[in-house]
Amino acid sequence: MIFDSAKIIERLKVSYNVKSDTDLNKSAEITNGVITGWRKRGTIPYKEVYEASRATGYSMDWILTGQGAPKTDKIQVTSEDNDYCHISQYSIEASAGQGALVEAENIDQHLAFKESWLRKSGINPTNLIAIYARGDSMEPTIFSGDSLVIDKTKDTVTSDGGVYVINYDGELFVKRVQKQLDGLVAITSDNKNYRDMTIPVQDLSKLKIIGRVVWSGHPMI
Repeated sequence: MIFDSAKIIERLKVSYNVKSDTDLNKSAEITNGVITGWRKRGTIPYKEVYEASRATGYSMDWILTGQGAPKTDKIQVTSEDNDYCHISQYSIEASAGQGALVEAENIDQHLAFKESWLRKSGINPTNLIAIYARGDSMEPTIFSGDSLVIDKTKDTVTSDGGVYVINYDGELFVKRVQKQLDGLVAITSDNKNYRDMTIPVQDLSKLKIIGRVVWSGHPMI
């Protein structure tokens, strides 16, 4: 499925009940010029679509495609009395290899975590979203098909580095990402069969940090 960024922007405006790019900037809490960049590069703002759905109750599928019922139950993490919270896992794949475009945004399942454990680890469960990994470049840390829980507020790379889901030039990857002293960003794989890369200054605008991976796992059967 091919998404149309211009149409997605218009549906984001509908979801927030606004008319202009300026008002959408305010509602979605994004800086001036970002929307223009989306249109120019054909960028699909997956994170902002998720945020809009969670805030307004509009369907992610509808915002992305224009198909289906516009309104749905709000996307949210539901806490339960037994201290477990459910994190929605979407049928999105982030490549741990050569790059995978997002093709679907349906909820596949919910992952249950102890809310007290998350908060003890400094993680707010309402900031989490889960997707899948695809490819072998992050083995043995992450395997193809693993569930990845992402803290979407961790969207700034530091010199300490970490494992992040990133959008680079329109494709999703899960990689180790580290800011270097010269301001460049190093992208590395745990599988040494893959070459490391450094994003030059002129290409940093193509890089968007979706969030930091705070947990990964896979079925044992």
